[in-house]
Amino acid sequence: MWSTTFERFSPGRIPLVGPVVVAVSDWARPKSGESVMFEHIVLERLSVAHPGWPLAIYLTFGVATVAAALVRGAGVATVVTMYAGGWLLWSLVEYVMHRFSFHHSPKTTRQVAFGYVVHGVHHAFPEDPRRWMIPIAVSIPITALLFALFYGVGGLAGLAVFGGFVHGYITYDTIHWAIHRNVFGTRVGRFLRRHHMQHHYATPHRRFGVSTPLWDVFFGTLR
Repeated sequence: MWSTTFERFSPGRIPLVGPVVVAVSDWARPKSGESVMFEHIVLERLSVAHPGWPLAIYLTFGVATVAAALVRGAGVATVVTMYAGGWLLWSLVEYVMHRFSFHHSPKTTRQVAFGYVVHGVHHAFPEDPRRWMIPIAVSIPITALLFALFYGVGGLAGLAVFGGFVHGYITYDTIHWAIHRNVFGTRVGRFLRRHHMQHHYATPHRRFGVSTPLWDVFFGTLR
């Protein structure tokens, strides 16, 4: 299991690729304070994110793709339906990615290092505010590839789906930031924070949804 990784491997400095070494801590034992993954200052800077940049980039990008679909002739009903479908698709991707990729149980030391960079560092240092959102150095290339895929396959409808998908993504990232920042004052917000904190501190093998528990309910991982 992912949570018992460091019963099989030792934390410490682990090579990732070439000369790049990752300072790995046990992600099953959360610590306070900020983490340092890379000795190289540029790599370390690229591995963190301020919430302002992702919000500005992806809110704008999503609006632009929806507007482009409308301007180029897609019907309003089609755009609204496809946009909502894209948002729902993101929520499923969020769940699947978190459960099966972020919490993949590593088989080699290099997989340990990779898993730590991708998600383990956030579990090891859950209150490091620099790691509450996905770095744009990671998200921009992935988003560009997905845009090409959605548009290439779906045309104007694909633009609308992508708009909903990317807005679903930035909603997830912003909710994740707000959960850890503990700024929610609503009943729903308090539920989402409790749901996510239980994932961090009690049941890392369950409660994988962040922006919604929908797919945890559907797949039976809410308990």
